[in-house]
Amino acid sequence: MDLAQFHAYGYVAALLIGLGLGIEREHAARSAADGADSVTPELPGARTFPLITLAGAVAAHVGDVVVPAAFVAVAALIVCWYWVRAHAPDRPDVGTTTSFAALVAFLLGALALHYPSLAVALGVIVLVLLAVKSPIHEFAEHMIDERDIIDFCVLVAIAFLVLPVLPDRDVGPYGALNPATIGRLVLALSLIGWAGYVATRILGPRWGLLIVGIGGGFVSGAATTAVMARAARQTNTKDALPAALVVNVSTIVLVIGITWVVNSAVSAQLAMVFGGAAVMIAAETALLVLRRPREQSADTREGRSIGLLDRPISVPATLSLTGLLLVLLVLTKGAAGVFGSGGVIAASAVGGLADAHSSSLAAAAAAGGTISVDTATTAAAVAVGTNLVTKLVLAVVAGTWAFATRLAACLIGPVALSAITLWTVVH
Repeated sequence: MDLAQFHAYGYVAALLIGLGLGIEREHAARSAADGADSVTPELPGARTFPLITLAGAVAAHVGDVVVPAAFVAVAALIVCWYWVRAHAPDRPDVGTTTSFAALVAFLLGALALHYPSLAVALGVIVLVLLAVKSPIHEFAEHMIDERDIIDFCVLVAIAFLVLPVLPDRDVGPYGALNPATIGRLVLALSLIGWAGYVATRILGPRWGLLIVGIGGGFVSGAATTAVMARAARQTNTKDALPAALVVNVSTIVLVIGITWVVNSAVSAQLAMVFGGAAVMIAAETALLVLRRPREQSADTREGRSIGLLDRPISVPATLSLTGLLLVLLVLTKGAAGVFGSGGVIAASAVGGLADAHSSSLAAAAAAGGTISVDTATTAAAVAVGTNLVTKLVLAVVAGTWAFATRLAACLIGPVALSAITLWTVVH
């Protein structure tokens, strides 16, 4: 029996989506009824939602023209149910979330017949949105204001209005200035700043900035370091230091991962070179985070998390950091032109000032051909080292000498360990 012919996977996906949504809605209804000390509202639950998603799958199986008619019929039933429930004299108002969730469930069931993986992924997103009702309402009501909404609109405008129209070609000295690249850099800085702002409001500066440091390190380690340094200068907080430190773990993981794609031998050697350093940095980060006393302000005790950054998107700060990175990029391109194609390690050292990942990838791609695996490993390791210099420079410019000094002190041990391991591996 051909399961694909009968769309077995689609029906199973539709059933699972309906069960997940139905169980969540029924649990939410019972929790609300217990809190209100009243009778549980008769909401669509663990049985009704699977029927709705299966109805969508059956409609899609019968024919695409049936789906709109079935959707209208299901929507009419839901509207009638909602009207009756809302006008019942002794029943509480059940809200509109469950009604809209039922309509979405029907559409997900129809989608699951032909695209079960996509339907399940979207079903999980819907389930999460339904399950995190309290945090979402708390965030919308108490943790953002009109200024934050305006800043978010600026971020959306950069991403969807400005960036798509920027020309993607090299201009300027040494062809180092690409308008599209500059736009992506501004967007990356803005995204990291926004993520730090939101995370610190939700989780507090200690854990919020740490999470941003881990994730931002995969986007742009230098930019994330600059954002953390700026945060430390603005508020004199010590929570920015572990966040800037853990950025280097993300850089190491990403370098090992992308080099594995083109040359597994180079990636394996880089894992040996940087493995101990990554563990040491992670341990230092954990020590810095855990030994900090839990500090709560009056606003935090009242239930409002204070954002560490005054604003998620500061146009002057973002442009100044972008300008500094562009200067380093021009210097990198110029030095690479002087070195030429010879001196792979020297070229990687210069290239690493702007981006450790691309220089490491280029070195790994050349391994086994124009250069040996050991030479490629050395070049990639040097690129990571010089990129660390860029991060420290940004820590001074965007932050303070004290912040940069503490960051450098934490990195002395990992750098020394990596250097010794590199010498051992390549010799």
